[in-house]
Amino acid sequence: MTAAVGTFTEEKVQVGEVSLALLKGGQGQPTLVLHGIEGDEGWLAFHEALTASATVYAPSHPGYGRTDCPEWLNKIQHQAVFYHWFLQEAGLESVDVVGIGLGGWIAAEMALMCADRMRNLVLVSPAGILPSEGEVYDVFVESWQQVIERSFYDHRSAPEYLRVYGEEFAPQFGGIREAGRVMSTVLAYKPYMYDRSLPGMLGKIRVPTLVVLGDTDRIMPRECGERFQQGIPGATLTTLEHCGHWAHMDRPEALADSIRAFVNR
Repeated sequence: MTAAVGTFTEEKVQVGEVSLALLKGGQGQPTLVLHGIEGDEGWLAFHEALTASATVYAPSHPGYGRTDCPEWLNKIQHQAVFYHWFLQEAGLESVDVVGIGLGGWIAAEMALMCADRMRNLVLVSPAGILPSEGEVYDVFVESWQQVIERSFYDHRSAPEYLRVYGEEFAPQFGGIREAGRVMSTVLAYKPYMYDRSLPGMLGKIRVPTLVVLGDTDRIMPRECGERFQQGIPGATLTTLEHCGHWAHMDRPEALADSIRAFVNR
């Protein structure tokens, strides 16, 4: 796990037969942060920025190296069921759910299933929709280093890139990063990063929703995020400047500020 950037605890929460690895910090509005294909990279500057007004719950998804994956969980919708189960077991109500990339897809599925425990929904460069023009960058055929560098506006000047990945990139194989990449292929390889039924169902969502996009996303076409905003009634769209696909690591404070302004409106 990367070095700490604030005060947090490491916990295990039992969800059925699964022991969910969880980082928790801050006080205030319960906020569940669901990571994307990058996996669990520890307590990030983004998590710490959110703790100014929230209790942040940052789990490691089943199958991503810190949390074992049960046999029944092999779809994005299963992850959504699992996190509803987590909210139930943790006794959390009126939760702000923030999903990043693949985690945004999970969060959207949660809102479609049942929003009783959700207060707000925030989708950051969400996956799950097939663009009509262009294509989602194939993260499974390129080297992991290329994928990560491409996910930043300029990785060479991003403090979180340097803190998390270092000036000399970590080995690409082995450890939790490889486990997470394998699990991402299970969840989103065929079809690649989309569900054709998702756009048609978005109109069911009644949770106040914010969609946040980077202005220089070289992984996910802008159209994908725009279609989430257009499909969810009353959803708001915000664009962060000089920001790539991973806004939570590229512009952590700006993203936290955007979320805080939305949930406290």
